[in-house]
Amino acid sequence: MASVFPSTNSIPPVTFYNLNGLATWLNYNPSYKQYYINNPTYFPNLYQMNSTLSSLNYVIENVPLAPNVITLSYNQHMLYNKQLNLFRTVYEFNSNAYMNYRNYGTSPIYYNFKTYTELTQYKSSVSLINKLYPFDVMANARNSNGSTLSWVIPFPL
Repeated sequence: MASVFPSTNSIPPVTFYNLNGLATWLNYNPSYKQYYINNPTYFPNLYQMNSTLSSLNYVIENVPLAPNVITLSYNQHMLYNKQLNLFRTVYEFNSNAYMNYRNYGTSPIYYNFKTYTELTQYKSSVSLINKLYPFDVMANARNSNGSTLSWVIPFPL
């Protein structure tokens, strides 16, 4: 059985993915910010605690993180929501297939795209999701003790 998200070795649920992105999720779950220290590309204000930062009363949980997507036009908002909904559909299908494999041993059958256009739209949605949720950073997130979250994305995006 998989761990309940967001614990170690758990699978993010489909509801995890939204237009607010990882930064906003971390603002609502500040205890997880410690895993994203020293990732200046995505989180330039999260640092490993040291004596200098301690003397400045730096508390990593209190550092506000800005989302990667801030201002959208109405058309962008509609397009991003459409892309997000397609990503969620594929993600939920594939996640369920993986969990059935893991729990019952049935061979996973992952999502089949109905048309080339749908596949192209999905690739665009993955591009958006990668902007909101940097999977490379999420996969390698480590705290100052070297512990990892090891969140599982058990299928290719």
